This record gives sequence, structure tokens and C-alpha cells, in this order.
Amino acid sequence: MKVTRITSLVLALICIISLCSCSEEDTERVEDIITFADTVSINGEAVDTVEARMGAFEGSQGDYIEFKFSEAQTFNTVFINEKTTSIRQFNIYAEVDGQYMLIYTGKNVLNIEIPVEETTATAIKFEVVNTEIGNDAFTIIGISAYNIQENEGE
Repeated sequence: MKVTRITSLVLALICIISLCSCSEEDTERVEDIITFADTVSINGEAVDTVEARMGAFEGSQGDYIEFKFSEAQTFNTVFINEKTTSIRQFNIYAEVDGQYMLIYTGKNVLNIEIPVEETTATAIKFEVVNTEIGNDAFTIIGISAYNIQENEGE
């Protein structure tokens, strides 16, 4: 179990490093838009900790974390890292024109990269819908969102 967690963390770091490494020809940096959130809330309650600002939180079935931005942010990829293996279904919402819209429903997080349709939103919400029977608690290590554009020369 410990080896799986360490492997997941290493793979997540490799993904993030590969996303952030830019060649000299690249003029645009890929940045995690979650870091631009003005407020972070867990289950509707504002939380201002380093961990929450990185998308890390603990909870149980039905809990959610929300990132609100003062200016709309564009993204097309979401990364989620779960420390536990208890999440069985989750939803990702984006706030567009003042209304939340479901942009992705998934199963079994652990360490996942999610391509979504390019979205410009004033908030992003990650909600845990279902957890493993008999194991309601979960721990998310981090959530990040990027607008990844493929270079035409590649």
C-alpha cells in the first residue's frame, strides 16, 4: 500500500514537471489555475490554508471543495490525486455565467488526469458523490487544473 502511494505521488510529480517544462521556443507557461483562486471553500465554509489552496482536503461522501476566482480562468485538464482509495464516484463543476454546470463525472480517483472540454469559469467545484461501502472517509492530496495547448510543431 505504501509503495502504491509513493508511486502515485512520484507519477503525479512527473506529470506536473513535464507540464511545466517549456522549451526555449515556448512563450506561454502552463500554470495551475487553482493557484489563482481568491477563495477556497470546503462544504461552503471558507478555508485559507496552504493545503486547501493546493486542493487537499479530507471528507466523506457528499463533501466538496470549491475554488472561486475574481477573473474567469480557462482550463481543459484537471489532475486529482487521492491518498485513500475510497472514492467511487465524483463530479467536477464549472461556474459559467453565474451558474454551475457539470463538466465531468468520474469513478475511482487515486491518481487521474482528466481532459475536459476547454472551459472558462469563475469557479471550479469538485464533489465526492459516492465512496466505498464501509469506508466513507477519503483524503485528496491535491487538485490542479491547467489549460494545456498542444504545440503545432509537435
